[in-house]
Amino acid sequence: MYLSKLTLNLRSKDARRDLSDRYELHRTVMSAFPQMLNAEERVLYRVEEGERQPHATLLVQSQDVPSWQAVERLQRGDYLLDQPGMRPVKTKAQNGQRLQFRLQANPTLKRAGKRHAIYKEEELLLWLGRKAEQHGFSVDPLGIKVVKIGKKYGKGSQQVWHAVQFDGVLKIENHTVFLETLVSGIGSAKAFGFGLLSVPYARAQ
Repeated sequence: MYLSKLTLNLRSKDARRDLSDRYELHRTVMSAFPQMLNAEERVLYRVEEGERQPHATLLVQSQDVPSWQAVERLQRGDYLLDQPGMRPVKTKAQNGQRLQFRLQANPTLKRAGKRHAIYKEEELLLWLGRKAEQHGFSVDPLGIKVVKIGKKYGKGSQQVWHAVQFDGVLKIENHTVFLETLVSGIGSAKAFGFGLLSVPYARAQ
């Protein structure tokens, strides 16, 4: 896999537009990849914004090598504060292994065919526990930090997602399923910046 890091300039009009509209951000990210991706490819990404900082960090995980130089929007003078960074990575997963993790997700429950956002912290931790069991790992809810980031919008506010970040330590229970999860992500709205499970990666040789 490959990890890319882009530093977006919050003073850039184009960057602010992408950050305020996940549909536009999706278009920008996917412009770095061929229109017809491998059937097994899943491009996952996450936006991290710090308080009172003039930039936001965009992390992108992919199986194919991205071509950031081909993205016209990124070539506009003030969109990025630095050149995109990219490196090949790999993970060695063993049952029983404990790893620090970060996950920004769009936790939902499905009722009557519709998805409904989860707000209460205890229900968010239950959601994370269920997802962990399905995806080859476990977590101790007492050791999880939950940050309710809030609403994110797409298509001119026609789409709304509720972003929640989980930080803590996981334990690998099924290394095969876990490795598949790192590639495929967790939860809904993966195309719009959710579901990337980040753990320590080794630089691929």
